[in-house]
Amino acid sequence: MSDPHHIRVGIIGFGSWAINAYLPAIVKNRGIEVAAAAGRSDSTQNAARASLGQNALITSDFQKLLDPGVVDAVMIAVTEDQHAVTIGAALASGLPVFYEPPLSNRRDQLHVEIERLTSARQITHADLELSYLPVVDHAATLISTGVIGMPHGASVTMTSGWGPVPGSDVSLACQLIPWYLDPLNRVLGQTPKRVLVQDGAGVTGRMQSQTLVQLDYEGVWATFAANIQSVGELGAHITVHGSDGDLEADLFRGELRIRSRQTPEWRSESCPAEQPHAGWPGMHESIAAFIAGIGTGDETRTGSATAVALQLTGLAAEASIDSGTWADVERLQR
Repeated sequence: MSDPHHIRVGIIGFGSWAINAYLPAIVKNRGIEVAAAAGRSDSTQNAARASLGQNALITSDFQKLLDPGVVDAVMIAVTEDQHAVTIGAALASGLPVFYEPPLSNRRDQLHVEIERLTSARQITHADLELSYLPVVDHAATLISTGVIGMPHGASVTMTSGWGPVPGSDVSLACQLIPWYLDPLNRVLGQTPKRVLVQDGAGVTGRMQSQTLVQLDYEGVWATFAANIQSVGELGAHITVHGSDGDLEADLFRGELRIRSRQTPEWRSESCPAEQPHAGWPGMHESIAAFIAGIGTGDETRTGSATAVALQLTGLAAEASIDSGTWADVERLQR
């Protein structure tokens, strides 16, 4: 990096997500310049020119961005069918990489991409925004200090009206586990050892509209339930039941409720993410963490070790769907 106080970022993929989520969060950080963008279509390239100005490099070839002479880091916002090729090429470049999971939408590619990520020596940051929410951090602190006693049961739920991703070779469980299981892992302070998936809602193909994942945390039983054809509002919630009380967290609203034997009435607290949201709650915090990581050279909380563990949990979910029974989560030998 020629100037440690001035970071040049390149964005691969310049659709609505990059415009509505990445850019508003980037501009809140000093010393950051979006110096280049790659888009496959004329419309995305024109959008990049309009947003970034005439001095930025705008190209249809994302490989031109993977040059330390052009940018100091890359951020990837492409469709899931392009994840493996773009993330893989970015990892090979040695530049710090900000990307959206999963590493691939093909089951037979995931282990290869996991090995690439494990072998990478640069800063890598999975954009798991919900993992950076203040309400998740606060809930984790409360659980670790024993406010509700010893946890014995937990759940994370999400609802949306998105519908299944067409053409995906991975299940809904595998696709969503990185996004929604990592906040639960952080609250509980551990990762699951095995999973059992009950999947499906009459949808043709691997990708279903509903899934229920049971999780064995060796002492805590938990579930992850997702419905992406819900008529209700978009949302996500974490609940933890302990030996001395209960905790509930609304991730999108940043609200938390807690009760215990000592204070049985629900007590509410507000821990909102930075407002207004840049496309999604926690995006400001996620991008700020990535930029800080570039400056310090330290792995972020959603660096390669976390991302690999989550992808391996997703692969265990795939194995459970195939076998119809519990599947152990593989532990990567480093």
